[in-house]
This record gives sequence, structure tokens and C-alpha cells, in this order.
Amino acid sequence: MPAGRLPAPTGRSVHAQRGASALTLMLLMIALSAMLGLVEVGYLYWSKRDLQKTADLAALAGAQRLDTCNAAGTDNAAARGNAFDDNAFNGTFQVRCGYWNVQSPNSPLVAADATHPLNAVAVELSRGALPMFGKVEAMPQVRASAAARRAAPVVAFSAGAKLLNVDGSAPLQQLLSTVGVDLSNSEVASYRGLAQLKLTPRGLLEALGIPVSSNLSVGELNGLLTQSQVSVGQLLQVMAALANQQQLAGVDLSVLQQRLASANLDSAQLQLGSNDATTGLFASVVAPDGDANSALDVQLNALDVLGSAISVGNGHNAVNVQQLKLLGAVTAQASIVEPASIGIGPVGTTAYNAQVRVRLDIDTDQLALLSPVIKLLGIRLHLPIYIDAVDGYARLKDVDCASTPKRANFDVLSSISNICVGKPTGDWRSTRELCSAANLGSEQLVKLFGLNVLTDRIVLPVLQSQDNLWVPEGGTGSVAPNSLQVGTLLSNLTDALFNTLGKLFQSSGSTSDTATGLATQYLEATRKSSGAYDPQAVVNALRDGTGGLGALGDWQTTIVKCDSVLGIVCKSQQGSVWEGFLNTTTIKGGLVGGLLDVLGLTSCSGLVAGLAYNTCVRDNLAKFLTTRPGGLGDANYNPQAGTGACTTVLCVLLKPVIDATLRPLLNGVGALLGTTLDQVLGLQLGRTDVRVDSIQCHAAQLVR
Repeated sequence: MPAGRLPAPTGRSVHAQRGASALTLMLLMIALSAMLGLVEVGYLYWSKRDLQKTADLAALAGAQRLDTCNAAGTDNAAARGNAFDDNAFNGTFQVRCGYWNVQSPNSPLVAADATHPLNAVAVELSRGALPMFGKVEAMPQVRASAAARRAAPVVAFSAGAKLLNVDGSAPLQQLLSTVGVDLSNSEVASYRGLAQLKLTPRGLLEALGIPVSSNLSVGELNGLLTQSQVSVGQLLQVMAALANQQQLAGVDLSVLQQRLASANLDSAQLQLGSNDATTGLFASVVAPDGDANSALDVQLNALDVLGSAISVGNGHNAVNVQQLKLLGAVTAQASIVEPASIGIGPVGTTAYNAQVRVRLDIDTDQLALLSPVIKLLGIRLHLPIYIDAVDGYARLKDVDCASTPKRANFDVLSSISNICVGKPTGDWRSTRELCSAANLGSEQLVKLFGLNVLTDRIVLPVLQSQDNLWVPEGGTGSVAPNSLQVGTLLSNLTDALFNTLGKLFQSSGSTSDTATGLATQYLEATRKSSGAYDPQAVVNALRDGTGGLGALGDWQTTIVKCDSVLGIVCKSQQGSVWEGFLNTTTIKGGLVGGLLDVLGLTSCSGLVAGLAYNTCVRDNLAKFLTTRPGGLGDANYNPQAGTGACTTVLCVLLKPVIDATLRPLLNGVGALLGTTLDQVLGLQLGRTDVRVDSIQCHAAQLVR
């Protein structure tokens, strides 16, 4: 074979090469077909996703415009327009309007009615998927469905006299100053920036290490809040961290925390949620349709949250208010009985005002200079008065989402309630309904001769005023104080107290203990130097009056006479009460009568009874005192005006105390409550402030 030439191919090798080429081509065709199939499947998947996006957008558009649903709930113009006009949909379109019930997963969308308001739109779309290369004669129908719900507007707001602000005039700051947390202007400035700090309930809970699931119901949220407790110090730390994250300048809570620690308030535990038994940081959360997500995401003002938290921690600390001293006989204290709550929810949500209770203890025993007569007669007036100076609530009535800024409307009830006099059965600083029969018993209001003569319980009707406020987002609305209401309060209080004393003067009788005490005081004032009681001298004092002791006068009653010659027959007859008394205390004439007197059988002066002479005289005098017509108190004296006849014993004895002590004290209560409380505690009676932190309007969200 010549050099450089290749051998000619044989038939076998040519055939092998052709077979390999065919196999390669076949494999290539299979690969191309597979690739085309995958592309077509991918296209089918893309078509499905594209249709789902159209369904989602249509449902959201319909939920945002529920007003475009037809009467039958079978169409929604906004959803239809979004699908066909905005997204060029060209298939089959179905829509339903109704009420989406998150509590019923099997049939969540039902027809809307009076109890189930329209809140959702559900759409179903379908269309054929065209084959890309015509390799498949009939592609399947592509379907997609979606449902969107529009939550009712949610408002976060607080009601009450502002508990913590930046000018030092809030009630809580005044109360804190009395327990050692006195904040200077520079220290107030250190937390001024909290007014700009925004947080949400969800963010606050997560920062406190309390997990919140995405599908939490409102019932579960309220349960979680009521079961969770944190300290005021922990809350301050969380707020400091959040302020740092939001890069707020000038927020330094360390000084405030040190001040609270010095008063043992930073470690005070507070419950986050409220229930029937306990008030927490938040009022019971109300969420539309039972879904807590909308309530969890509203914005709160950190300063309001902190103020409420401190008031919860300070709730059991009553503070003495030295500026409310009056004539030395009034002790005044104040306590936050129920802190202001933060309301979160739709129309119908309620937030409560801070309930600050004032205790005015009027006690004549505290008077440094008591007249000798008051001391001699053992008189004491003790009037423990309890007044809930600030009480009320704000109920969300309407939300205007179209205005700029958005605003909310509230029915505001301002009350001066729980006005009562009596003896608390529990801690007056923490009992919500103090003036109820279960929580307030009768108190010994008046003592005479060291004995109780008046025990009573006084409860005055609640004084309320109702107003309506529109408050913009981020703003505060206030119900003006009602001076007439304050005047009515004071008038009702003094009327009730004086009417109670008037009933004492006009009582139909007197107890034996009171008569015994009255007898003892007159006998002690007229006793002989030897220590023995002087019946004739005490009769003169009782009949005519002496040394500041009132005169009872004289009256006819049944007396017993045993003064016949034989002295065997003792007769009952009408005669002077004082003659009857003297007959029982002195030895009389007559043979047998004198003998019986000497033996002590008919007279205290006899040998037998003389062993307990003073006791015998006192008991006989008390017995005759109880025979006075009308008892010991039938005066026409008006204790409030100081007018009318005052000739009875109780009236004459108590009149100087009423005129010189009680009436000036009660007149001074007006100044205490109307002016001094405003200056000392920053409280204005009958006023409620409502602050709106944020308004979340018509948030539509996909629910399926």
C-alpha cells in the first residue's frame, strides 16, 4: 500500500457510523421533546400563578370597596374592574360578598346580615391555558380563588387625666412626688423623647419575650395579656432599647428608673391585661371578627403606656396630702384605686379613666383645743368621707377615615362617684366599688358621754355628665370641668351629713346606754366634794341648766309615793319627774316609809343600798330620763342652717360642736375639693381627657 494513503472503508464500518448518527439524532429529538414538555408544564404553572395574582388583586380591591357590592352579594364592581380592566383577564369570573368568620374555618364566608356585617369578598377565576407549540390538543382549565377581608377601623386611645407628661403637672407626677419620686425639670426632659416613641402591642410583647403567634384570636390575646406580668423596671428597659433602635435622641430613662427604685416602684409587678377582678396596662382588647392581628399592629404612644404602667405599680400606695389640712381636724389622703387603661379596638371599644380616690377623715378628736364642755361630755364627731375624684370612661362611637388627619368620635362619661361615709370592710385604697353594701359598713359617727349615739352609712348618688368629642389622630380632646357638678357634690355631701345629725335630734327615744351616760355626766358635774352624788343639785342642773350643760326642763310622768302614815300602801300617780327621782334617792317621812327607806328598800340613801349609793342614784336618774315625752331628741333645730329651737339635751350638747367645728369644716371641704386638689394633685373634678394615639383604617388582607 502506498505510503500516506488510508485504507478504504469497508461496508461494516460505514454502516456503524450511520447507526451512531441516527442514535444521536434520536436522543437529541427525545431531549428536545422533553425540554418542550417541561417548558409547557412551566408555562402551565406560570399561567396558574398569574391567574392567582389576578384573583388576589381582585379580592383585595373588592374588600377595599365593599360599597360596590350589589344587594344580592353576587357581584363587586371594584373586584370585577380590577380583574378585567386592570389585569386584562379574559376568562370566567365569579365573586361573592359576605361576612368572613374567622371562628368558622369550614364555612368562613356567609351571607351578611344585621349580626354579621359585610366585611369580605371572595373571587373565583378560570380560563383555558393555550398550548405553546400545539403539541397538546387540549390543555386543562386553570383555576384560582382568593378571599380578602376588610377589617373595621381600629383605634388605640387612652382616657383620663394625663398621668405622665412633660410639664410636671400631671396627677401621677404629683402623687409620685409625695412618695419620694420628685422629678425636676431636667429629669423630666430625660424622658421627654418618649412622646415621639411609637410602639405596637406586638412589638412590645415580643420585646418583653412574650411570643405572639400569627393566628392569635382576640380571646387568646386577652388571655395572654392577663396571664403576663412584668415589672415597671422591665418596661423601662424595653422602652430604652426601642428608643435606641428608632434612634431617638435625648431619651435617658436611667434617672427615672433610679427614682422609681428609691420608692420601691420599679420592681412593682403589673398585669398587662385587664379582667373583671384586676386592672392591667391594657383594657380588654376588642378586635374585629375575633382576629387579633389588627389590634396587635396599631401604634401606641410610649409615654402614655409608661404613665399607665407606673400608675398600676403605684395603685396600692395611698399618700398623705399635707396641703389639705384644715383646722387640724381633717386628714386627707389620695390613692390611685384604678389606673387609666389603654383601649385598642373598633367602634364600641372602651377605655377607662384613672380613678383617684380622696379620703377626708374629719375627726374632732384631732382638734388640739377642745372646749371643756366637749371634753366633759365625751363628744366625738368622726366622719370618714370617701370621694372618687376622677372617674369615667370614653367609648369609641365612630371613625372618620376620609378626613385629614383621621379622627375618632367618643362618647365620654365623666363621673364623680362613690361618695360615701362609712367604714370600709377592706382596703379603701384598692376596692373598686367602695360604696357598695358589700364593701362599706356603718361607722360610729357621733359619740356622746363616750358612748355611741349614731352609727350610720351614707351613700350619695353618682354625679355624671356625658359629652361627645371628635379627636384627631395624635391629638387630645378634653371634657371641660363642670363647676355646677362640683357644687352639687358639695351640697349633697353636707346635706346628707346634716340630715343624718338631724335625725339624731329628732329620734323618738333614747337608748338606756345614752340615758345612763347623760345621767353620769350631769351627776359628775354636780357631785359633792366627798365624791357622793348630790340628787338635789343634779335636779337643779337638769331642770334649769348649769355650767354649759343644757336644761331639760320638767315634765309629768308616773311616780310612786310611799309617804302615808302607815307606809304600807305605795301609790302610783302622775307627778313631776324630778319629784319621782328624789323620792327614790332621799329618806322620806312616815313611820313605815321612813323605815323602808332606811333599810334601802325604797331609797338609795338607806343602809342597804347605801353600799352602792352612786350607782343607785345614777340608775334611778337614767330610768327617769327615758320617760321624757318624745325621748331626748325632739328639737326643731336645723343643724345645717343653725336655726330653730334647740332645747333638748342632745341638741344643746351637740350644737356647740356643730356650730363651732363641723359646719366650718364642711364649708371648707368645698375649697379642698374644688381648688386645692387641682393645685396639689392636678385633678379637675368632672374632667376626662381622651388621647388618640393612632387610627388604622380599612386594612384589607387576604384570608384565603
